[in-house]
Amino acid sequence: MKFTYRTLAVAVAAALVVPTQATFAQDENLTEEVVVIGTRTEGRSALDSPAPVDVIGGETMSNQGDTDMSNLLRNVVPSYNVNDQPISDAATLVRPANLRGLAPDHTLMLVNGKRRHRASVITWLGNGISNGSQGPDAAAIPALALKRIEVLRDGASAQYGSDAIAGVMNFVLNDAREGGSVEVRYGEYKEGDGEQVTIAGNIGLPLGDSGFLNLTAEWGESDPTSRSEQRADAQGLIDDGYQGVPVPAMIWGRPIVNDDMKLWANFGFDLSDTLELYGHANYNSKEVDGGFFFRNPTNRGAVYSGDGGETLLIGDLTPDGSGNCPVVAMDGNIPDAAAFAQVQADPNCFSFQETITGGFTPRFGGDVSDMSF
Repeated sequence: MKFTYRTLAVAVAAALVVPTQATFAQDENLTEEVVVIGTRTEGRSALDSPAPVDVIGGETMSNQGDTDMSNLLRNVVPSYNVNDQPISDAATLVRPANLRGLAPDHTLMLVNGKRRHRASVITWLGNGISNGSQGPDAAAIPALALKRIEVLRDGASAQYGSDAIAGVMNFVLNDAREGGSVEVRYGEYKEGDGEQVTIAGNIGLPLGDSGFLNLTAEWGESDPTSRSEQRADAQGLIDDGYQGVPVPAMIWGRPIVNDDMKLWANFGFDLSDTLELYGHANYNSKEVDGGFFFRNPTNRGAVYSGDGGETLLIGDLTPDGSGNCPVVAMDGNIPDAAAFAQVQADPNCFSFQETITGGFTPRFGGDVSDMSF
């Protein structure tokens, strides 16, 4: 009986050892998917996390037909939305992104686990939910600079603060100490519409025995797109004989982006067995130029006087308002010829009809720069 008992004990012990070894092997296979967002427990995988966490690897990003980080995230992350912003004020310069339908500054952006600064743009005309918000600009990060992206699609204010109401995005930079890659992309929607070119490269360099320096550079340009139709009021001006009315009067499409340069560096090396020096830096600059709303010289708001649009608004340029400018009646888009001739002859009277007969379409753009260390 004793012999039998001992044999049974050895068999049970062996049976317990086998699954334990299998568990260790499974844990080793999951080390590449360990996440650090949405949990206070170290070494937790995306599958073990109680919150919805997406881990997007470099191969997934390289398989997308775009290099703009905002567009890449839109393609692979559920509930992440960003649009090209035609005629949208400063949203043309820095596009607002919405996670789970919330404002851009409700999503916390981390780079290597550190808070990323916000862009210096307060969004206006940014799809309503973005108005008045100031969020970070994911488009400043080139895809080749990343090892992976971790996206927490759930509120995490208790852990991170009020800027994590919508969720958290952690951009883990490439830390390879050897090798590299070069990428060239070109495309357009159709001939002469939205031509786009991007050239990017990444290289990993060793620092000492175990350190690394990883460098990424990307340059790109994109031409505008146009999905415009002629405005009815602008066509009315043309039909009434006005000269110089642009066709189309207002461009609806993607803006022009010139000299979009992105430079990123990530480094780290061990000073001792318990001390590590690490950091990252970036520089980004680009020129953006987009269209804006057409200004009609006859019926634009604040051009008419307050009588229901029956007369043309005339400016009295005298200091005391004593110019006694004539009242100019309007018949559709046509001002009364005799009264308007008096306005043109009087230097103290002014009308937009004198300077922008065919209307005016301003351009909205600026130089964007982004840097950090």
